[in-house]
Amino acid sequence: MATTVEFWGGVGVIGSSKILITEGDHRVLLDFGLDIPRGTDLFRPPVVPRPHRYLADRLRVGAAPRLPGVYDPAMVEPGDPLGEDGPATAVFVSHAHIDHCGLVGTLRPGIEVHAAPETVAVMRALAAAGDGLPGGDPDWRPLAAETPVAFGPLTVERITVDHDVPGASGYLVTTSDGVLAFTGDIRFHGRAPERAWRLAERAAGCEMFVTEGTALGLPVFPGPVRTEDDVVRDFAAVLEEARGDLVLLAMYPRDLERVAEFIEVAGAAGRRILWGDPVAAFLRALDVEGVVAYSEVGLEEVKADPGAFVYQPDLRDLRGIPNLADLPVGERTVWLHANGEPLGPFESRWSLFTEWLDALGIPLRRIGSFGHATADDLHTLVHRVAPRTVVPIHTDAPERLHPVGGPARLLPVLAQRYDLGGHPVERNFS
Repeated sequence: MATTVEFWGGVGVIGSSKILITEGDHRVLLDFGLDIPRGTDLFRPPVVPRPHRYLADRLRVGAAPRLPGVYDPAMVEPGDPLGEDGPATAVFVSHAHIDHCGLVGTLRPGIEVHAAPETVAVMRALAAAGDGLPGGDPDWRPLAAETPVAFGPLTVERITVDHDVPGASGYLVTTSDGVLAFTGDIRFHGRAPERAWRLAERAAGCEMFVTEGTALGLPVFPGPVRTEDDVVRDFAAVLEEARGDLVLLAMYPRDLERVAEFIEVAGAAGRRILWGDPVAAFLRALDVEGVVAYSEVGLEEVKADPGAFVYQPDLRDLRGIPNLADLPVGERTVWLHANGEPLGPFESRWSLFTEWLDALGIPLRRIGSFGHATADDLHTLVHRVAPRTVVPIHTDAPERLHPVGGPARLLPVLAQRYDLGGHPVERNFS
């Protein structure tokens, strides 16, 4: 039976990747990310999702896909056909970001979820720190790099790539009709660009190449893209400029490489980074050295010697933002935003966050580095892979990917079934 491919997420939006490959009575699902809304996010703060109705509520308002045969029947409405069993399915997660793995806790029992050992470790540490997936941990299966795994007639191989979280991976899925390759999230300006080019080497000549395209919908970068060296250099410079005053920080704790570098740089400047308790618990579960929780120091000690600290408040839901008014803000205090929470102006929380900083007289300085391949690098990647068909997802501007020299470009329709050549396939309901 011919192989088919369906895109249940990531179509016309950044995030929410879900790629279903079917051959015979076996299916492989690459990523099962939380849906990113095209418009208003109905679950943004102050809305608090109901844990016992997490999936059912999302399905009710179209914030989760009606993908048959994968959901835990205990998490859907009684009698909903989505609770029925389906073909044998295995899930392969590219990395530990919620737009790629945020729904795996809703999978029906018995579905294996494969990922890099580092990804599994991050997800288990989040659960141990009280920040686990809705529905709980799935059946995680650590998967070594470049070690093919057979699932019925399909074979899946994980390729380590470079992104801003440990364990980031692309995948090769070998079918009877050829190879489908998937980048996951990928960049070429991080610490290990050779990993990303390794995927290009292994995917060369594949039938279908599914690539993230986050940068395609963004403005042209003004000058060279910022690297991790730039981020660390700017962090060190601000610590020097703010000598004697408290520095505030927003960085992404799952970027363990940057966390370790920032702890080292802060130590060299005579400072300790203070983390909110949930983040400190997460980092300690991963054996990160030099982690100090804010509760272990306290406000009075910070007031006594503000220049000895960098503080990252836990502002994921902004409920604690009034506490910022208690902090000892000095003339040189600055809030460094290094790809942390809230993530950016596209988020509903951003305006409230920046309004509080303005009211408190705390300047915001953004020193992060883009976690995704630039548009130029994406085009170079596609040229090197030279697939028969390229499919840009995980972008709000897929039409801006222009393959040169042969590959056809597929702009997929959500949940439409395609063959590996990118041609629509009619569903057989007999």
